[in-house]
Amino acid sequence: MENQLTEMMVKVMDKLSSIESEMTSMKSEMAGLKTEMNTRFDAVDTRLDAVESKLTGVGQHFEELSKNIQVKDNLTKELKYITHKVNALDRELFMRTNPQ
Repeated sequence: MENQLTEMMVKVMDKLSSIESEMTSMKSEMAGLKTEMNTRFDAVDTRLDAVESKLTGVGQHFEELSKNIQVKDNLTKELKYITHKVNALDRELFMRTNPQ
């Protein structure tokens, strides 16, 4: 009986040893996986930052375009006003120099 207990204890110790080595292997795999995930997340962050900077640039481009359109509209209004005033002065000058 004592011999059987000893054999069982040896088998249990072998199994525990095997489990311990598997656990060590799993821990090292998990550490590798964690490192790989961090590397990939860093790469994704870098790519997203690049996309964000491009989108910000596009937004500023549209803001500049909008400002330019407003300036063009203002210049068009001022040009119409000046043209109207020049035509009015031209008519007035013509009327004063051509009395009928």
